[in-house]
Amino acid sequence: MSSLRTEAAPLVGRGEELKILSSAIDQAAKGAGRSIFLAGEGGVGKTRLAAAIAERAAGKGWSVAIGRAYPVETGVPYALFSDALMPVLRKLDPSALSVLSRGGAAELSYIFPALGAAGDRDRAAAGADPSEIKARVLWNFTQFLGRLSARQPLLIVLENLQWADASSLELLHFVARQMSPFRIVLLGNYNESERDSNPVLQTTEQSLVRLDALLVRRLGPLSAADVDEILRQTFDVEQGTTRNFSRLLFEWTRGNPFFVEETLKSLIDSGALTQKEGRWVGWQMERFDLPSTIKDVVRFRLQRLSPNARSLANLAAVIGTRATYETLARVSGLGEMDLVGAIDELRAQRVLEESGTSDRICYDFTHPILQQVLYADLGQARARLLHATIAEALEA
Repeated sequence: MSSLRTEAAPLVGRGEELKILSSAIDQAAKGAGRSIFLAGEGGVGKTRLAAAIAERAAGKGWSVAIGRAYPVETGVPYALFSDALMPVLRKLDPSALSVLSRGGAAELSYIFPALGAAGDRDRAAAGADPSEIKARVLWNFTQFLGRLSARQPLLIVLENLQWADASSLELLHFVARQMSPFRIVLLGNYNESERDSNPVLQTTEQSLVRLDALLVRRLGPLSAADVDEILRQTFDVEQGTTRNFSRLLFEWTRGNPFFVEETLKSLIDSGALTQKEGRWVGWQMERFDLPSTIKDVVRFRLQRLSPNARSLANLAAVIGTRATYETLARVSGLGEMDLVGAIDELRAQRVLEESGTSDRICYDFTHPILQQVLYADLGQARARLLHATIAEALEA
């Protein structure tokens, strides 16, 4: 944040996770490789935690490779590993790369096309069964990683696994099963609300957990005490000065680290929080405005909903808190199967959460900011129309 002690809010509330990851680094340095997934909702701090452990690993002399999956590149074979490792491989001289590949250059070129000659790959594939080619690719790549980590311990960070292509996930599964003797830590992360939309990721995770080849660690939101600590470290203020502000910020953000940080940035940029005579002032406020950065993240999440689910979410945003199943059934105009399907989708995507009893099932937004963005995007005319529709349906 501008004018603050650090560029970003301090990393708090993740002591146990840092201990687990640091231990994995220490054990892998001795030749006991480990695979770990970090799961959690968007903005909960998976990338931030991965960056913190990557910094620690680099400080201990590790090589760090970071790759990201993108929703528009799900059809590119092995894109995740190529994205992660190409910067590392480009630093190697040709002779070292030749020693590391040890006759497997043709197979490795399927993963790193820029490093191999198309002719070699074509000759290796000539007359071979596709399943045999795949087996050679998986095996040669895993051995390549083992030799690479023998030179220097290797941390591979793979982000946004919910968007990873099937070939990358298959390769990840194979590597994770074989890497126990290697000086490698494979650290993946994904948005848990989207995991089930990628069945290959779901199957990969379940299989590796059964094989005891993967640890999955879920990151939850920060506590109210964690938010207090962020304010103390970031602004160098006493808790008594920010007690009411901190409580309001926690209720507003529900402990989502991204929402906390972006809200604080917005308050500083707007001048609502400012420095006077070396002290931060402006803590007396009753509400927060939605920063555009948070709106954009929420809108990106909501735009992937099906038409029925989005329509139902709009209705729920107008109804407000504790919308009952009966109310949604009356006002949505959906048949029962479509209604249940839309509710299931909204629950799976962590937009709505269910409570109550079988006699009275209620739905609330998992986060108040979701409701605010949905309602604001309706516009006044459509919101007024939906209010009237809801009132009419409830009076009938």
